[in-house]
Amino acid sequence: GNEMKKLLVSLLTLVMLTESLSACTAAKVYSYGVGTVIEVSASDYVPATDTVAAKDGKYGVNVDIVSVVLDSKGKVVSCTWDIAQASNLKFNNVGVHTTDLAAYVLKTKLEKGADYGMKGASAIGKEWFEQSAVLTNYIVGMTAEEVAAIAINDAGEATSADILAGTTIGIDSFKAAFAKAVANAVETKKVAKYGVATMFAVSGSDFVPAAGEVAAKDGKYGVNVDVVKVTLDKDGKILNVVWDIAQTSNLKFNDAGIHTTDLAAYVLKTKAEKGDAYGMKGASAIGKEWFEQAAFLETYVIGKTLAEVKAIELNDAGEATNADIKAGASIGIETFIATLEKAIEAAVEVK
Repeated sequence: GNEMKKLLVSLLTLVMLTESLSACTAAKVYSYGVGTVIEVSASDYVPATDTVAAKDGKYGVNVDIVSVVLDSKGKVVSCTWDIAQASNLKFNNVGVHTTDLAAYVLKTKLEKGADYGMKGASAIGKEWFEQSAVLTNYIVGMTAEEVAAIAINDAGEATSADILAGTTIGIDSFKAAFAKAVANAVETKKVAKYGVATMFAVSGSDFVPAAGEVAAKDGKYGVNVDVVKVTLDKDGKILNVVWDIAQTSNLKFNDAGIHTTDLAAYVLKTKAEKGDAYGMKGASAIGKEWFEQAAFLETYVIGKTLAEVKAIELNDAGEATNADIKAGASIGIETFIATLEKAIEAAVEVK
């Protein structure tokens, strides 16, 4: 009977040891999401008066990008908030775009850092990136419902004294983008690093007068913001990636300096959110919609390292030359690769 006792004890020890080991090595289950909210504003040309100089008309685009990591109970583990802002896209009263796009600073509010220049005007003496960090730290440990319940006034500012001590900027668009990030969150296992990045481009054209049979064409601005979220394993291989583009095209103005795009009817959705309504399918050589091509690419890069993704050959139009990729994604992918590289370089360790 003694041998049997010893065997039972050693078996029991083995079971306990296995349990304690698995408790240590069991990776936490997290979900990762990103959400974007687009806002577009406009004003018209204002002629000079005796005392005031003339003012060009302008468009402005704000794209809020919120990324979130949630634990298995739906609580916030970490969060980031950034805004890709293309303000002061000016046009004059003869239909010429007057913002120098070659000198335009294509950085997000976080990327601008201290150069954003909010500190001096801030009631609490904090720069935008500092206020963003206070808010995203404040919500760690909260559920999505608790974040949604954060009270705001008509100006979109928090009413809570705790938040206002560190974040006096409007947070209504943050809350909207956060809710989307939660809704888009995907459970991903064995994540070592997690990153999100954006890249944006601004284009502009002038009013073109009518010529014979050809009708006049309004001038216009366009803003493209690529957003990429990525999770990586311990070997730097891609586990999950999401690519979307917040595109505000056709921000039109006429030769009298009046904005002619109806912003009340303007569709504030990303390319992926537009889905079939984006309308690429008919014009596509492979008969696929933008979101389908993006999804194909997102799947194609799973298991690859950044070096392998960067090795994908592109032609002058930014399209892949590889037949396997072309079969599923004939769209230009150079901004995807560039933004993915940025996301991987900015990736933080997941504890």
